[in-house]
Amino acid sequence: MSLRKLFLLILLATKAMAGQSQSVTGKTYIHQEPASFKSQLLQTLMVVLGKKKTLEKNLTRNKYTSVAATIPYRLQTEFALQASEVNQRKVWTFRPQHRASRQVILYIHGGGYISNLTNYDWDLINALLLKTNCTIVVPDYPLAPASNYQDVYDYFDKLYLDLLTDTSPDSIIFLGNSAGGGIALGLAQKLRNDKKLQPSQIILNSPWLDITMSNPEISQLDKKDKLLGIRGLEMAGKMYAAELNAMDYKVSPIYGDFSGLGQISIFIGTHDLFLADARKLKLRLENENIPVNYFEYPKMFHLWMAVTSLKESKHAINQITMLINSQD
Repeated sequence: MSLRKLFLLILLATKAMAGQSQSVTGKTYIHQEPASFKSQLLQTLMVVLGKKKTLEKNLTRNKYTSVAATIPYRLQTEFALQASEVNQRKVWTFRPQHRASRQVILYIHGGGYISNLTNYDWDLINALLLKTNCTIVVPDYPLAPASNYQDVYDYFDKLYLDLLTDTSPDSIIFLGNSAGGGIALGLAQKLRNDKKLQPSQIILNSPWLDITMSNPEISQLDKKDKLLGIRGLEMAGKMYAAELNAMDYKVSPIYGDFSGLGQISIFIGTHDLFLADARKLKLRLENENIPVNYFEYPKMFHLWMAVTSLKESKHAINQITMLINSQD
């Protein structure tokens, strides 16, 4: 190899490492840019609108958003859309019209196990379709209180089996938001326990990893988080778990076994109650020599990447895209 080629390789490697550290346990990225004015303004509005108490109030009033937000016209017309059913619940599959990737994203929405897909979900799905050219499968999975964790796992067991009929597991990526992140990581563990094939990747956006909310560091984050309230999350978690032990991996996947899973990547902001358990999971994986990609954004709120107009969201979506395309 010539000295010039060696120099170029070193230069490219140096650029790739900017803003991140690399080790045998994966990649750690800490966002360096100051929080945008728009992201700070949104968090101020959350305080004004009392968003932190929304989940608790809705549960107290037996108010649930059980129906998915209407699919935007652009998603219905710019991509090939197929609707199907699993266990009497909808599944929407979006495919690019041209140059589709071989990758298939199983998109698992959040909502505290009680709320359905929102307009923010559709915005993020649209952005990912445009960026990755992947097929994206969007399940309308069962929600509490009408259903519990067992119904959810029964649904995803069947859906995943259906996916495997025409998709190789090394082309499947689980992408879970918040409670959907808990489902994604719990489902991967269950598949491993059932001796079924793993997805290639498990991408967790602001994941809810422990419904007990017992991490002592959570109380220190409470004042920073303007969106999530501890009491409401505890109520929703108990409703979802029903009679199951709250420390069972199916509802609190942080207590499970992570050996033999697909590549795990975590995106989290420091103004998020779930930061405490995201860091805890990262440390545990590293201690067990299990590779993990960890992306932390200072002063970002819960699921900021779904507010796709934010500068920080575009940056995170680009990082998610690189993770996905690395498998293509």
